[in-house]
Amino acid sequence: MKKIFLLLTIFTSELCFEAFAQESKTEKYPNVTGQILFESRNDHVISTNKQGVEANNAFINIEPDFSLNINEHWSAKTGLRILPVSDRKYDYPERSRTFLGDGRGLNQDDTGVVIEELKVNFENEDMKFFAGKFNPTFGTMYRRTKRIGLFVTDITEEYELREKIGLGVAALLEDSEITLNGFFNDTTGLSGSGINNRKREDRNDGLAGNTQTLSSYSITMEGEKLFGVHDLFYNIGYRSLGVDKIQDNARESAYTINVEYLKKLGKDTSLIPLIEIVKIKNFTGRENRNAEYMTLSLMAKYSGWNASVASVYRNIDNNYAQANRDKSRDNLLQLSVGYKFTNNIAIDVSRASLKEDGHKGSLIGVIVSYLYKF
Repeated sequence: MKKIFLLLTIFTSELCFEAFAQESKTEKYPNVTGQILFESRNDHVISTNKQGVEANNAFINIEPDFSLNINEHWSAKTGLRILPVSDRKYDYPERSRTFLGDGRGLNQDDTGVVIEELKVNFENEDMKFFAGKFNPTFGTMYRRTKRIGLFVTDITEEYELREKIGLGVAALLEDSEITLNGFFNDTTGLSGSGINNRKREDRNDGLAGNTQTLSSYSITMEGEKLFGVHDLFYNIGYRSLGVDKIQDNARESAYTINVEYLKKLGKDTSLIPLIEIVKIKNFTGRENRNAEYMTLSLMAKYSGWNASVASVYRNIDNNYAQANRDKSRDNLLQLSVGYKFTNNIAIDVSRASLKEDGHKGSLIGVIVSYLYKF
C-alpha cells in the first residue's frame, strides 16, 4: 500500500508542477520554475571479509526542487527528498548509510518524503537573502552535479550541513560569492518524514547545532579565476556549531578548502583534477571527537562521456563511550565511467575498493538518473 501511495504522490506532484510550469510560460509573474532529479541507485558487494553482509542494495532517490517566483526578486523555494529513511541513530549521527553495515537490500518499503528546504528568498544583481529551513553552505564534494560516481558522495555527505532553521545572506561579486549563514537544527515537525516516519529530531540529543538559537554559523567563499587563473575553481568554508552545555559536549568547528581546475584539451575534451580537504574539531558536538576527510579525483570528459578515478580518506577519533570503535581509519578507491544523453538521462558505473570500520570490501554499482527541468 505504501508503494502505491508513494507512486501516486510522485506522479501527481510531477503533473501538478508541470502544469504550473506550462502556465507560467504565458505569464511573467508569478511563475514556477525548478527541477526534479530521479535516481535509481544499485550496488553489489563483490567480496568482503565481514560476515553476514547483504550482497545487493538498491533504492530510489528523487530530489524535487521548486521555486514559486513572486516577482523579479522575491521567491519561495522548497527542496524535497524522496529516499529510504530510518530511525535516527546517534552512535554515528553523521552517516546516512554504510557500505558493509545494516540497511542493505531492496529498500522500497523504507521510502519516505523529507522536507529538506522551505525558505523565502530575495535576490538581485548584488546580493541574496534567505530565511527559513535550508542547507547552509560549507563544502562542495557532496553535490550531485559533479557526477563523481556512486560511492564518493555517500562519504562526503557526512560533513554536509542539512535541514537547519535560520537565515543567510550572500554577496554576489564578479567572479565569486561570499555567503554567511546563521542557524540551528530543525526539531519541529518538519524534521520528521512522510509515508515512513523517521521521527523528528530530539531537542535534547546533544548534537552540534541543536540549541534553538542562532548560535551556529558558517561562512564560505566560492568562485572561479583563483589568483586570476581562468577555469580554476575554488571553495573555502568555515563553520562553528553551538551545543547545549552538558557533559562531554563541546562546540564544533571545521574548515574546508576545495580546488578544481578545468583543463580544456579540445572542443569537447577536458580534464578536471580536484581536491577537497575537511578538518573538524568536536565532530557532531562530541568533545575531542575530531575528524579529517580528504577527497582526490581526476575526471576526463569527452562529449557525453566521462571517466574518473577518485579516492576518499576518512579519519575519525571517536573519543566517547558510546562509540563502536575508538578510531575510524577508512578509505575508498573508486573507478567510474558514465555517459549522459542529450535528453538528460545519464548512466554511471562505479567500481570501488574500501576499508570501513576495520573491514575490507569490493563493490560495483550503477546509477541511472534523469534530470527534468522546467
